[in-house]
Amino acid sequence: MTVRFFSDRFRRRTAAGGAAAILLVAAMAGAQAALPPYWQRAAEIQAILDNGDVARKLDEAPIDRIERVGDDIYRIQAGTCALDIRIVGESRSDPGPRKFHLEIGNPACK
Repeated sequence: MTVRFFSDRFRRRTAAGGAAAILLVAAMAGAQAALPPYWQRAAEIQAILDNGDVARKLDEAPIDRIERVGDDIYRIQAGTCALDIRIVGESRSDPGPRKFHLEIGNPACK
């Protein structure tokens, strides 16, 4: 005589629950990955627009153009002034979107 501790239904539910847990963990790990290039560049431009030092260096003149002129270098045009900004990546030991800070140059005005 064989004694069954778990029914087949219980085993299927447990397997389904385990599979759901694995998918949830995989989805959370994916959320920690680096941003796709489109969204990374959007984050960099948003950081430039949100930075008060950029506004002060441009005497709060409205921005006419933001141009990416090289790897991690943007040029901001505001009226007759141009301002170069370098994106400096910060080293990380954990996965996730790129962390960075801005190095703001001095404005060149005509």
